Amino acid sequence: MVGRAGEAFKVSDFNDIMDLIKLTDWRCWHYLEKIEKKLWTRSHFEGERFNVMTSNAAESLNKALLPARDSPIMALLKFIRQKLCTWYESRRGEISKMKGNVPDHIEKILVEQLVLSTCLLVLPCSTWVFEVTHKPTGFGFTVDLDKRTCTCLEFQKLGFPCRHAIAAASVRNMQYNMFVCKHRVKETWAETVRGIILPVSGSKRCSSASRNTKG
Repeated sequence: MVGRAGEAFKVSDFNDIMDLIKLTDWRCWHYLEKIEKKLWTRSHFEGERFNVMTSNAAESLNKALLPARDSPIMALLKFIRQKLCTWYESRRGEISKMKGNVPDHIEKILVEQLVLSTCLLVLPCSTWVFEVTHKPTGFGFTVDLDKRTCTCLEFQKLGFPCRHAIAAASVRNMQYNMFVCKHRVKETWAETVRGIILPVSGSKRCSSASRNTKG
């Protein structure tokens, strides 16, 4: 339930889950209430982080640097440079194999949302604004394709279209991947690994320190 609370898109949904947590374990609820909500919840976060709400990236980097953590500073810097070069080349390889403009892991999510969008009823209100309703429940959402928003908040929070937006786009015969934000597409990803990390000239000291470390 704590995970569901942190991942909730709407404040009302967050409050409902917190009420359940309070009924289930008051101590857990009291602990969570002492933490500033914008630091751990998607619904209260101020800004755009597109679902990146943890320090996992920093923890992954710490683990990757573990083999050289006790090395002399020059050997550590050399290790970091070589690790970055390996990562950059790996990313470039993935990007070069992309068939479209959207990374595979996002395309997989979009396909799942496309399947879910087939049970939705779409009523156009204007060229860009639509009322999208769940047939079984009759619960509706408002989608604005021009502003790239949906009242479910998934569209703007994640940076790619939710099932409601995909259903609306299909009414206008638009491809859903054209509504993926610029931070999620191939060109932006390629730009992050465009730089070149050159070897350090005159790296005799680095090589010596590296040998000492291995010894």
